[in-house]
Amino acid sequence: MLGGDVLGKMGLGIIGCGWAAKNLHMASYRNLFNLKACCCKTKSNVEKFKEEYGFQRAYTNYMDLLEDPEIDIVAICTPASTRLEIIEPAAKLGKHIFTEKPLAWEYEEALKIVEICEKYKVKLAVADQYRFFPHIQAAAKIIKNGLLGEPFVGLLESIIYFDFPPYPEQRRGFVIEQVTHYFDIVRCILGKEAVEVYAKMGKSPSKVKRGEIREFWATITVKFEGDCVVQFFNSWDCWGFEVDKESPEGKMHLECEKGTLFINKNEETPLTIYSKDMGGWFIPEVTPKLRRENLESYGTGESMKKFIECIEKDCEHPVSGKEYLKTLAIAFAAYKSAEENKPIKLSDLKA
Repeated sequence: MLGGDVLGKMGLGIIGCGWAAKNLHMASYRNLFNLKACCCKTKSNVEKFKEEYGFQRAYTNYMDLLEDPEIDIVAICTPASTRLEIIEPAAKLGKHIFTEKPLAWEYEEALKIVEICEKYKVKLAVADQYRFFPHIQAAAKIIKNGLLGEPFVGLLESIIYFDFPPYPEQRRGFVIEQVTHYFDIVRCILGKEAVEVYAKMGKSPSKVKRGEIREFWATITVKFEGDCVVQFFNSWDCWGFEVDKESPEGKMHLECEKGTLFINKNEETPLTIYSKDMGGWFIPEVTPKLRRENLESYGTGESMKKFIECIEKDCEHPVSGKEYLKTLAIAFAAYKSAEENKPIKLSDLKA
C-alpha cells in the first residue's frame, strides 16, 4: 500500500497531450501526484491541457520539462518512435519513467532503453494496463490457487474494425500495438513464460491497395512453459465491429484439467468458470465492479499506483521495462515467424 507521505506528493511531468494522456492517464492521476508540468509541441494545445487538468507549468520543448527540478516522474504519451530520444536524457537526469506502449518499434531499441534505465538507476514501467483489470487479477488468482488444475489450451479473440491512419515511420501494426496487451494478460493469468511462437499475419485487400505496410490481422500460436498452448486470433479488419461498438475484443477461453475459465469484458460478469469438482458454472467475485468503458483508465491508474509504490520500496513493477521485454519478445518472435514461415523459439531472440 502507498504511504500517505508519498501519495499526492511526487511531482509529475507528462509529455504528449493527446488521446492517451487525456483518456487513460489524466483520468486516473489527479489524486496521485503534484501536477507540475505538461508538454507538447503546439503551444495552444499544451496551454489548454495545462488549464484543463491543473498543471502548474506548460512546455513546448520536452528538455525543458525534463530539466525541471520539481519533477520526479515523467509520463510519456508520445509515439514509440520518440521513446529513446526522450527516455535517455530523462534517465540521465534521474527521472523515473512511466511510458505508453509499445516501448519501441524494434526489439534491440527496447533492450537499449531498459539498459539505459538500469545504468542510471531509475525505475521504468510500461503502461500495459490490461493485467490490472479486476477480472484479470481474479482469473490469475484462480489459476495460481489451482482451483481448475493446470491449464493446457486456450483461445483469445480480439475482433474489431479500426481504420488507423497510415504513419510513414511505422512499419509494424496490430500485433505490437494491441496484441501485446493479450500476450501480457495470458502471461499474468498463467504465471508462465512463452517458449515458442508460430504466426501468420497480413492485411485486407483494401489496405493492400492503399499501400499499407502494417499488419491488420494475425493468428498466433504460443506455447508456454508447462506445454500450455494458446491461440491468439486478432483483427483490426473485421467489418461490423467498429471500435466504439460492442465487439468480441479480449474474449478468452482457457481449458484446464478440472474446468474452464471464460473471460469476456463486454459482459456485466466478465469472468465465469466451470469447475468439474463443484459440478457447474460459477461467477467468481470480482472487485471493484467496473463498466467496460472505465476499465482502461482504472488499469492505468492501478499500474501507476504500483509504480509509485515500487519507487518508494525499491521493488520491481509487474510491467517494468525488464518484464515488458518478455511480452515484447513474443511479438517479435511472431513477426520473425511470419516472415520465415516457421516456429520461432523465444530463446533464439537476443536477450
